[in-house]
Amino acid sequence: MTSSEKMTTANTSADMKCIVVQQTFTGKRELKVTTAPKPPAPGDGEILIGVKACGINFNDVLVRYGLLEDSPRPSFVPGFECSGEVLDIGLNVTHVDRGDRVVVLTRFSAWAEQIVVKKDLVFKIPKEMSFREAAVLPVSYLTAYILLFEIGNIKSGQTLLFHSAGGGVGVALTQLSKLVPNLTLMATASSTKFDVLRAHIHYLFEHDMDYTEDIKKIAPEGIDLVLDCMAGDDCERGLALLKFNGKYVMYGTSSLLSWDVKNLFGITKGMTNWWQNDKVSCLRLFQDSKSIHGFNLVQLLSRGSNETRRYLGDIMHKVFVLYKEGKIKPVVDSVFTFDEVNNAIGKLVERKNIGKVVIEPFLNSKTEKVKKKKSSSTPGRQDSSSTSGPDDDDDDKDPEELRHNSSSSQ
Repeated sequence: MTSSEKMTTANTSADMKCIVVQQTFTGKRELKVTTAPKPPAPGDGEILIGVKACGINFNDVLVRYGLLEDSPRPSFVPGFECSGEVLDIGLNVTHVDRGDRVVVLTRFSAWAEQIVVKKDLVFKIPKEMSFREAAVLPVSYLTAYILLFEIGNIKSGQTLLFHSAGGGVGVALTQLSKLVPNLTLMATASSTKFDVLRAHIHYLFEHDMDYTEDIKKIAPEGIDLVLDCMAGDDCERGLALLKFNGKYVMYGTSSLLSWDVKNLFGITKGMTNWWQNDKVSCLRLFQDSKSIHGFNLVQLLSRGSNETRRYLGDIMHKVFVLYKEGKIKPVVDSVFTFDEVNNAIGKLVERKNIGKVVIEPFLNSKTEKVKKKKSSSTPGRQDSSSTSGPDDDDDDKDPEELRHNSSSSQ
């Protein structure tokens, strides 16, 4: 049975709540909360998960507007990461058992009350970690770790520039970069987030302004590592700011989507800016001893081999160790229910989040209790033994209270 057929089959007692991307008669995509039959028992090498919380990433925003490459055709269940409990396991599954608390990394399908996934990218979560923290961990921290240490090979005394410092990957980059001593952090963000971010990043720049001249004054020799999730104009700026033997890594294309998404002109403008990037001269890269890289976690999930999945699993375990040592802490900005998914997506579109936004199948009236770790963050440069970067302690609060506090502070 196809996913489309599953969405339309009515079966009262066996139904579950899920979110689907559907296409209207006018061709417009929209998110809709609906019911679908619960998945069948897991097969060989598969695991059935009862979902407790899901993370929202900017790629989910691109999916919503039909701008992410190789997305399925509607209708389909979106979502790349979730946490929950193991309900059942298939043959040849030995690393988890029924009742285990786990986090899942998947290519779509995460935003449902229950999902069946392959065993490779299902991981037990530390006992101190809440479901909400776990749900926002995989995409952001895998991406940030690979960018900094696998591709970027960042070292002590170097300079780092990245964008969207208040987003999920931005917060992860901020925290993980504190593992490297004497690293100078530069980042762009919305000016409304400066008060929260400036205690953790040495130099902040408003993204909508041309920041190149200011950075050249601070780092006349250039930047060692530029991490670009925007593309568009930021691609040219980043390459121009690289120092001799520097690295530029593109890991996102946020500028594909103009922030004015309420009309077609806004989306078209964003796509036009992105396609106007100048061609890269390989001869100039050779002469300047600069390098350009690309990293796409979504494509890695869809095209990667078994060896690739083992590689991601190894890094995931390293991230768990850092969490248990108190060196990182996922930041949950706000929590919504599945029924409020459009409000949750809107928070990313309007750039109002610091950290990740979470959606849950139902409003949790009784929150899970886990051992909490307190941050010892202080302004300025920080020791790698402390949790660094924007932090919160709201994981055990009611979602309604979180939204109320968030709206009161705006």
